Amino acid sequence: MATTPLRTALTACWTALHTTQYGLAITSLNGVQAAVTCGTGGNVGAHSLSVQRLKNCISMTPAQFGLVVSIFTLGGLIGSLSATAISHRLGRIGTFRFAAITVLLGSLAVGTANSIAVMIAGRILVGLGCGVGTVTVPVFLSEIAPPSIKRSLGIMNQVFIVIGMLIAQSLSFPFAKPYLWRYVLIASTGLAVVQLFGSFFIHEPATEKSDADIADEESLLVPTGEPALLGIMELLTSKDARVTRGLLVVLVTQLSQQFCGVSPVMYFSTRILTPVFKNNSRLVALFIVILKIPITILPAFLIERLGTRRLLLIPTAVMSLAALLLAFGINNDAPALSITSIFLFVSAFSIGLGPVTWVVLPEVMPTHAVTAAGSVGVALNWSANFCMGVAFLPLQQWMSGGNQSGEGNIFFVLAVTCLIAMLAMKMAFKVRERVAL
Repeated sequence: MATTPLRTALTACWTALHTTQYGLAITSLNGVQAAVTCGTGGNVGAHSLSVQRLKNCISMTPAQFGLVVSIFTLGGLIGSLSATAISHRLGRIGTFRFAAITVLLGSLAVGTANSIAVMIAGRILVGLGCGVGTVTVPVFLSEIAPPSIKRSLGIMNQVFIVIGMLIAQSLSFPFAKPYLWRYVLIASTGLAVVQLFGSFFIHEPATEKSDADIADEESLLVPTGEPALLGIMELLTSKDARVTRGLLVVLVTQLSQQFCGVSPVMYFSTRILTPVFKNNSRLVALFIVILKIPITILPAFLIERLGTRRLLLIPTAVMSLAALLLAFGINNDAPALSITSIFLFVSAFSIGLGPVTWVVLPEVMPTHAVTAAGSVGVALNWSANFCMGVAFLPLQQWMSGGNQSGEGNIFFVLAVTCLIAMLAMKMAFKVRERVAL
């Protein structure tokens, strides 16, 4: 079926709604933490008086809240690793429906939960749907986009993630109250309904494949004369220096993306800024997300000039400096220094490790090893994301010694990890150069 530019644009927007769900999931609990965990008073929502079965809040420790937030990444890991198999069985549109239904059920579970266990189960389901969606969206966009606008659609994909974060952070202002916080978490269900409804007006990409073609579609990407596609075990046991040293770059960049700590910063930015900005912390967190939108577009204009290596190393060094300044800003109750440094931290990530980590993958790996390396990279990325999310709040509490003036101490650790990450990436690229030359 022939497609018009308008139809392509509408299809792309519908597709990008799936990454908006990912943005919603990242920050949905950020602005309502105190209301969710019984850490604040405030007026009880009017509806809660008539719905006796739902609690106004769910008492939990910072460690338990960190687990609820970050368990989302466990579902994301499972979803991202199973996305290809689901897509082969259900097709692209069927996969998107699966993702939307999973997010719908998970969001309902979280929004109506009365216990930590139910919240955890719901967050895993949301992560599963987001993991499937985030893997499928770039593939689908590449299939429907004319060559002249593929890069623009790729940028739009990232922008929609930030828009999802912006929506979730904005909803915290009217709903960060006992019981009413549930509406923030249920908001994803409305978006999921729109996705499901829209799926009946979207067509599969024009290219039709038989079952045999689907089973072998990845092999068609390998030019004649290239080795057969590697599986994960073959990748890990390969003796080919191009594969092993390219994989080293992939592993180091994926670990660096998470161990520099931007995920917990976005998960818990309101909590991080509370010691300095008090009741204005949610407003500051919203301001950071708003400024993140134009910053997200910059890499498309910089990558051709600077190259992937410099776009990884320089911003990571800036993140190290920003984390150091943020530690001093929080510990010394310095609002100007705190907001400047956290914005610098998030901006540097958005220019460097955020997008470029994924761009570097096909550049450093031989064609026949890209798929397996991508799978290993995704698994490692989600796993590290989970570890950072779970550990951040308990570690922050322990390092502060229970003193609010010490809550910035954890950023001294992140300053060191960012510096180590920058040096590790530099060394990994040098090791690979010995093969490339």
